[in-house]
Amino acid sequence: MVLSDFHGALDLRLFQLVNRDGGPLLDAVMRALSARAFGIAFGVLLAAVLLARLGRGAARPLLALAIAILLSDLVGSQLLRPLFGRMRPCYALPPGTFRFVGAAANGPSLPSLHASNMFALAWVVAWARPRLGPLAFAVALAVAVSRVYLGVHWPSDVAAGALWGTFAAAAGRAFAARFEDGGLSRRPPG
Repeated sequence: MVLSDFHGALDLRLFQLVNRDGGPLLDAVMRALSARAFGIAFGVLLAAVLLARLGRGAARPLLALAIAILLSDLVGSQLLRPLFGRMRPCYALPPGTFRFVGAAANGPSLPSLHASNMFALAWVVAWARPRLGPLAFAVALAVAVSRVYLGVHWPSDVAAGALWGTFAAAAGRAFAARFEDGGLSRRPPG
């Protein structure tokens, strides 16, 4: 796949504001936030909290969560990224003009799937347990910022990821809401 370098002046300026040397401690925190293991562990933890708090009532939110993450990640990686074909800043910018902390796939960057998956998770959790919403959104935002800080995404990649994750969460919630007593509801939506 041939990737294109398309970004605007605002995207570059915002990237430069976030992609600065924060020192070894902040580098380590940002790498940890971007680690696949962190995202999985945080998602499993929130799913466990939903199950513990809602009991049998957790079935619908957990179904919504599974659908949202599947939609966010699968459609994002297999359809949206190839469609946009946008080059990551760590490959688009001249060496020495940015900080590259860690590793990045040499694949498309738009949308950020870290951001989309974390925002999908945050929305579903916030709908199911509003008191957990601020924590879930704070972590989603921190993960999104970490992607820019590490030099692997443009700010618009993570903004698009947050938007895509929001859509995926709404779709997952709408689909899960159609389930009643183990089967699809016969009533029309709305």
